[in-house]
Amino acid sequence: MRRFVRAAISRAAAIALVGGAFVVASPAAVTHAAPTTYTVTNTSSNVNTVGSLPWAVQESNYATPGLDRIKFNIPGAGPHTITIGASLYLNDQIVIEGNSEPGWTAKTPMIWVEGGANVPSLFVLQNDNSTGRTSSGSTITGLGMVRYTSNAITIFPGSIGNWIQQNLIGFRPNGASVIRNTGTGLPNVGTSRGIGIASSYNVVRWNTISGVDNAITVGDPSMRGAPYKTNSIRENYIGTDPTGTITAGYGNLGDGIFLGEGASENFLGPSNIISGNGSAGVEFFHSSNRGNVVFRNYIGLDVTGKVKLGNGEVGVLFTRGATYNAIGGPFGGNFIAGNTYGGISLGQSTWGAASGNWVQNNTIGLNIDGVVMNGQQVGVSVNSGSKNNLVSNNVIGGHSQHAVIVGDPSSKGSISNAVNDNYLGRTVSGDLVANGGFAVMFLNAGYNYMYDNKLGTNTLGPVGVLNSPGLAVRLL
Repeated sequence: MRRFVRAAISRAAAIALVGGAFVVASPAAVTHAAPTTYTVTNTSSNVNTVGSLPWAVQESNYATPGLDRIKFNIPGAGPHTITIGASLYLNDQIVIEGNSEPGWTAKTPMIWVEGGANVPSLFVLQNDNSTGRTSSGSTITGLGMVRYTSNAITIFPGSIGNWIQQNLIGFRPNGASVIRNTGTGLPNVGTSRGIGIASSYNVVRWNTISGVDNAITVGDPSMRGAPYKTNSIRENYIGTDPTGTITAGYGNLGDGIFLGEGASENFLGPSNIISGNGSAGVEFFHSSNRGNVVFRNYIGLDVTGKVKLGNGEVGVLFTRGATYNAIGGPFGGNFIAGNTYGGISLGQSTWGAASGNWVQNNTIGLNIDGVVMNGQQVGVSVNSGSKNNLVSNNVIGGHSQHAVIVGDPSSKGSISNAVNDNYLGRTVSGDLVANGGFAVMFLNAGYNYMYDNKLGTNTLGPVGVLNSPGLAVRLL
């Protein structure tokens, strides 16, 4: 629990203000300069060496305003390593195409960008206030990235609508072993991340991010450009190897996806594999985390959805006042299984409550075939004074303790939560998937609701109540 839309290509019509009214010019009246292409032909880190990556970025920033492309054609058999001595700042719209190097495949980069001693971020996307240019709408694709002390890629406020895709970030295969960013001997890399986003409308897809602390962070303690919203994080392998089947030697020390200050209205899914992380698969860690949706992911499972690759603590964690977020819902639920402590925790004893969230349409504790994965103690926990949460229409089975627990031994404030219309201890088709405790346990948690759940096998019975007055329970 450590802290921390592609910009549209210019529209085919220009809008001008004429005599106080907006007039749309015809498409024929609008002209666009063709992008300039710079080709990287060597592995030099010297910005003054023609054909180097730093040179190509410098030229794209300042020599040719507007959209530019950086391609690669380095002679000789790859992969090629470019070791940079300073962060590469993108101040203009640039498309960096690592997949243009001959021999590239989706899981085998031919270009690896590595930091020298004390390089914080390999790539930084930002505005250039001196020229008025912005890196908004940039793309970084097809690279391998390792050896840095902060983020492989940092996206600052003002740079919006970028695409980060098909990269391997935070690790480098080395024969039978793996070089992890956290193990490269650089200072402070124990808290390094894969991608740090303090921006909006970005797409992060098709990447493998392992070997760091938190793989992806959205948010910024200073909240300079908050809210950071409508980022799409989808179809990534987070905590696994590039095949999505192995975590040994890979993994991340902290969370898979960490939402901090200012992260709201983001889309986490579909089709991320979020497994093998040391802490939570997904963590919500601030009261400004509102309106985020986590949907159609495997959290604690491999790419097949059948094999356990659990996260070290919980699948999804809400805390510090995170409110009005959805895990699952009408977009489709997640499969959350095999995580050490539990599937979903609404609230945490150290950091406090999370209220007004929705947990809907998920399968918790089982794989896609309905097989119990073991490992999780509790399916859903609502604790630490969390209020007004809804847990509904989930399948929850195979836990060593309760399917759902509302409340905890030390707090009496978890009130007005509803656990309704779930399948607890059974699947939708009626297969029994026993939970070792109660279907729902209320502990120091008064004035909650339990309606119309479909119950299967729960070893201690349908409902347990201790110091929890004012419950409304209706059993089918």
